Amino acid sequence: MKQIALILLILVLAGCGRTAEPAATPPTTVPPAATAAEAATAEPTSTVIAAVGSAEQVSFAAADGLIIRGTLLLPLTSGADPGVILLHMLGDDRTVWGEVGLAADLVAAGYAVLVVDMRGHGETGGAADWTLAADDLSRVWDAFVALDSVDDARTAVIGASIGANMALRLGVDRPDIRAVVALSPGLDYHGVSTAELPAAYGDRPLLLVASEDDAYSADSVRALAESAANARVEIYATAGHGTNMFAAAPELTPLIIDWLDEQLPPPQQRTP
Repeated sequence: MKQIALILLILVLAGCGRTAEPAATPPTTVPPAATAAEAATAEPTSTVIAAVGSAEQVSFAAADGLIIRGTLLLPLTSGADPGVILLHMLGDDRTVWGEVGLAADLVAAGYAVLVVDMRGHGETGGAADWTLAADDLSRVWDAFVALDSVDDARTAVIGASIGANMALRLGVDRPDIRAVVALSPGLDYHGVSTAELPAAYGDRPLLLVASEDDAYSADSVRALAESAANARVEIYATAGHGTNMFAAAPELTPLIIDWLDEQLPPPQQRTP
């Protein structure tokens, strides 16, 4: 088993500019409010992911040869830890999870975390294609849970906005995923529809979060919850859209971590 040195590592992800999707690709089913909220995050940036533990830049080969870029963050433990993949919003990249602090807080709580740039974004580049992205994420997931540092029986995916839709789709595609957190999902973002996904996802735990001032997502969350077998719903009043909710609602991070702790208990705490 990999032994992880006790260090405070600050990883600067240079060159991770945010790339907005070409305007021609969004279908008419995308609500204007959601499109504007995501587009607001599209200016180029560079940022820092800070974690107590180890960090390693990693890459994965897509079916068409595109290289999917990511960062693997591991806590100060030995052995296999519960694993979480984080999926960003449209026009964003993996560094946002450092900006909002969720990546570091998950690592500090004992989670192995993988943040990735979906195709058309960040260091991965290429053209945005959400059908191909679904296959990309399945491949990334298989590689992630195969790591010695990840307990493949205790896994989750967290996504924001279109990343939430992709997290739900990945949860359906991979029945070994134990829990999904969807932050500001929509019934349809850029052709990635979710209405049919809760039924296919089954009775595994699902956390749905939105804000009333993001009306399309709040309504989508309510609709998704109606067809979900095991969903918890949290709707804020004025927290905004996607990862913007972390600044407006600082209690969101501990809520997510506490919920994950309940869904992914250590083996000795599992109910037979």
